[in-house]
Amino acid sequence: MSRELLFYEKPVALHREIHKGLAFKPLTDFGFSAGVNSVPVSGIEFFEASRDLPVLFNRDAEGRYYPLALLSLKQQGHDWLQADGSWRGRYIPAFIRRYPFALTANGTVCFDESCPSFGADGEKLFTDQGENGDVLKRIIGFLNQYDAHAKLTREFTAALAEKGLLKPFNLQIVGNGDPLRLEGLFAVDEALFAKLDDATAGEWLRKGWLAWVYAHLHSLGALHGLGRRPGDAAKP
Repeated sequence: MSRELLFYEKPVALHREIHKGLAFKPLTDFGFSAGVNSVPVSGIEFFEASRDLPVLFNRDAEGRYYPLALLSLKQQGHDWLQADGSWRGRYIPAFIRRYPFALTANGTVCFDESCPSFGADGEKLFTDQGENGDVLKRIIGFLNQYDAHAKLTREFTAALAEKGLLKPFNLQIVGNGDPLRLEGLFAVDEALFAKLDDATAGEWLRKGWLAWVYAHLHSLGALHGLGRRPGDAAKP
């Protein structure tokens, strides 16, 4: 399954005739995310995420960099869920909040048919006249905003790569159990970033990218709060 549809077990396109009676209740149980240790984030999220979550970079199968929020220092899973599935942190990444909806490359709304939030209860996605209901309008607005931010973030990470500013950032977690290494991660090289030429720095300032870099670097301090077990420590 692609990274974009990480949590979606039965993704289907939303159809106003087939799904005209479908209703949706907003999710409060984020248990579907329990098995992952990171999720993609957009640059605009770096500020909020950095208070709880380290923002690092990874590479996809095509070698393109993308930022992610590290949810834990485990190989799988995280500890941000309460017993009832509610989120105990201060910030829920948009990648998680958009579930169970997503947009396809051509702008079609799709949803995870297996999600228990769909049924006869809740707020109807379509009106009796077959128009988009208020809840669906809000969802589409959020999805469009999400995809717009994702596009800007791809431009940002491509620029970081072009300037050679990303360096490997491997983590070794040591503590009460066997050592654990998380590899394949990258961070901005502060020394090289400080040498960015004035023209590029000015352009990035106007685009907001300088602030994104600083937020990313600030977020690395959140690593200390992601101990795998009591007594564990992370060593970059």
